[in-house]
Amino acid sequence: MAATTVGVLRETAPGERRVALVPDLVPDLSRLGFTVLLERGAGARAGHHDEAYAAVGAEPVAHTELLNRADVLLGVQAPGADPARELHPGQLLVALLRPTRIPRLVRRWADDGINSIGLDLAPAGLPSAYPMDAAASQARITGYQAVLLAAVRLGRCLPPWGAADALFAPVRVLVAGAGHAGLQAIDTARRLGAQVRVVEPRSAERAEVLALGAELLDLPGFHPVADDAGLRELLDHELSALRDGLAEAVVRHDLVLTEVRPPGREPPRVLDTAAVARMPSGSVLVDLAADAGTADIEGAEPGRTTLVGDGITVIGAGDLAVQVPVTASLAYAHNAVALLTHLTRGGSLVLDPADPVQDAMLVTHRRSVRHAATWQLLLDEAAVAGLP
Repeated sequence: MAATTVGVLRETAPGERRVALVPDLVPDLSRLGFTVLLERGAGARAGHHDEAYAAVGAEPVAHTELLNRADVLLGVQAPGADPARELHPGQLLVALLRPTRIPRLVRRWADDGINSIGLDLAPAGLPSAYPMDAAASQARITGYQAVLLAAVRLGRCLPPWGAADALFAPVRVLVAGAGHAGLQAIDTARRLGAQVRVVEPRSAERAEVLALGAELLDLPGFHPVADDAGLRELLDHELSALRDGLAEAVVRHDLVLTEVRPPGREPPRVLDTAAVARMPSGSVLVDLAADAGTADIEGAEPGRTTLVGDGITVIGAGDLAVQVPVTASLAYAHNAVALLTHLTRGGSLVLDPADPVQDAMLVTHRRSVRHAATWQLLLDEAAVAGLP
């Protein structure tokens, strides 16, 4: 496909404050040969007003005009099924699609001839895809924010504190899972002076934990593995060992952050309410994996804070990146520009499923649903309904 116009959507999801492209990066797209349109007001909640975009060559327009003129639509959240915001056949949608949550909408895009790429689907095993991995960039911001949020609720300073003759011990932090958010949480807590221990079985992640200066905590029966595939198998067979080990470990810590969520899987419950209630009074737990209907910690819900036992706080992190929209938008915009740069060949935008990066990130293409997990959901739904 030869596309020349990129349109930046204004986000409509409740609470969303990010924007998919910031003014500083508009010239990068211009150098690629694209014309840039902006839905009026798209960047306002991230501190970027229409005048700033116009000053670097982007054209603020109304929503309808944006849809009519844009070949590529950049967003943060996937647009909903609102008829007033419907896409047109032949357009390319780029956003954090999370396609398994919206299989019917994905099927509709395919039927309507809309191509789509998920910036949350960059393949982790391909270094060339790292600059496009918006899920990772936003998760790192979430990990940073989670530690700050927990520190405020904890009521204690994280580093050792006090006079020479009455020095208080540092806050004891336990991180279960060292994904992108977990690693950033480890680094942030360490920089703030906390004592950090980490439960992480994957070999590459264990090396990163040690490089950050944290201590690995190995639990009985929950042994190290090579990679994500090994983690999935370990959780299938040794989840009870992880639960038992964490239940004993958390009582020796003041602040606990969990991110046990292997790629392609829902987060398993690794801490129940009884284990949480045994923690010291005033402790704080943050579930970085809390999602709609699933969580590492029993009762944790995204964006919600609850109290357990003797004043123990449980926080479902949710999407904390929206709380720092300036930083989060800049990081996301770099991911979006990296993707469009990768797709541009000879001055045109080329969608090529034979490219391993695109193969992993293309959700719909040429009226087909290419994302395997989403397609399987659609097949399962059709089978239950008795459809052919």
